[in-house]
Amino acid sequence: MAFGRVYLIGAGSGAADLISIRGRRALRSADAMLVDRLLPRDFLAELGIPTADKLVEWLADKSPRWSQSKINGWLTIQARRGRNVARLKGGDPFVFGQAEEETGHLSKLGVPWEVIPGPSSFTAALTAAGFPLTRRHEGRGFSVSTARVAGGAVSGHFPKSDSLVIMMGVGVLDQIVARLLADGWPADTQTAIIERGTLAWERRVLSPLARLAAAAENAGVSSPACVIVGSAATPIFASRQRPTILFTGLDPSNFRMLGNLLHWPALELAANPEAQDTLPGVLFSLANREFDWVLFAGKVGVISFFQELDKRKLDSRALAVASVATIGAGTADRLCEHGIRPDLIAENRTPEETLGSFGGLAGKSVLVVEGTHSPRRLHDGLMDRGATVSSLALNCVVPNRQLGRALPDHDVICFVSPSGVRAYCDTYGPAVFQNRVWCLGEDTQRELMGFGVEARVLMNGKFATSSALVSA
Repeated sequence: MAFGRVYLIGAGSGAADLISIRGRRALRSADAMLVDRLLPRDFLAELGIPTADKLVEWLADKSPRWSQSKINGWLTIQARRGRNVARLKGGDPFVFGQAEEETGHLSKLGVPWEVIPGPSSFTAALTAAGFPLTRRHEGRGFSVSTARVAGGAVSGHFPKSDSLVIMMGVGVLDQIVARLLADGWPADTQTAIIERGTLAWERRVLSPLARLAAAAENAGVSSPACVIVGSAATPIFASRQRPTILFTGLDPSNFRMLGNLLHWPALELAANPEAQDTLPGVLFSLANREFDWVLFAGKVGVISFFQELDKRKLDSRALAVASVATIGAGTADRLCEHGIRPDLIAENRTPEETLGSFGGLAGKSVLVVEGTHSPRRLHDGLMDRGATVSSLALNCVVPNRQLGRALPDHDVICFVSPSGVRAYCDTYGPAVFQNRVWCLGEDTQRELMGFGVEARVLMNGKFATSSALVSA
């Protein structure tokens, strides 16, 4: 049997939508995958990569941790079985990784391989947070270094340049600071730490160099994080003019233009066991043309629905016998990734505006594929217009198990659901409302009013102008 191929794919800083098109295509073609420890568990689902017929191994599940030789052996075994293999690596394969060892091993055994670049976290995390690695007049160059040398000892020397980025150094910050001061960096040099850049639970800490270790400890910073020293540690002026927003919803993609967004989700998805019992009947009804409309109420619903189709060896043709609608353009975009162009894209505002997008519904049968849940008023409104309504909620939400971390500095906290408000209040108490509060929708606003909190309501996930945003 001919060998399969091995793709060493740079996954970027961990946000799935930052991977390259070439990397995504290689993932789709792979029969076996080995996924790095720090990549989020929903990484493949966010990319719409079917996994039902693939062998997927997550290094985060391995105890004891796999050695490099074991990883090399696994890649070789899978390729020798004729499988195309994706080695999904955080950041860029050749930036502080073991891609050189892996390619050397594969070449020695005659296994074909290809390296696919990805944005390293030392650029991606900084750029996404508004920290420029270069500036025209004061930051013409930068250096990047790991905190430790081979064997684990802290580096005895760091390169000197306008800006220095140090990776994997949170656990030895006091030693790093001492080394930099000894190397001649002034005690008041601006420094910053970006923890979990581009991912959920991101935190940013700014401090003079001499107080960096104490500032990180007070903020509760943990790895993965990068340390920035010098010119790049000061955000761009435009970022400093924007509010820092603690966003508590599941999907921040429609809200990033509101300001400097830190994604701290109040809730997390859990499988809805009741939906697994009803799904076969729903698919049977679809096949028998019993639904006139299929309405996708959110992006999560699209992802989960197509995951279930994949498990059953089905595809988008399951929807060929019904008209398809989405709530919001973002949901429509996710549906288009599966080759389906919606017949109707309803406004993502109030249930009444959503219903106004439809024509006559008398006598029509509507399947609502929910992301996590849909407003009761939407279901009632469909029925008031004469439709027969069925719901498919493949997921439910529960309070996020990561809540309880020390909250990051922020100007605004933004809630998108009543259950998110309750989860935060149960965890942090009234202190969580000490800064400005924004919310999505009147139901969330009413929940906040129950806690005595006045919140500004976002319409369609954005304000009309940037000036309204800054003064909000």
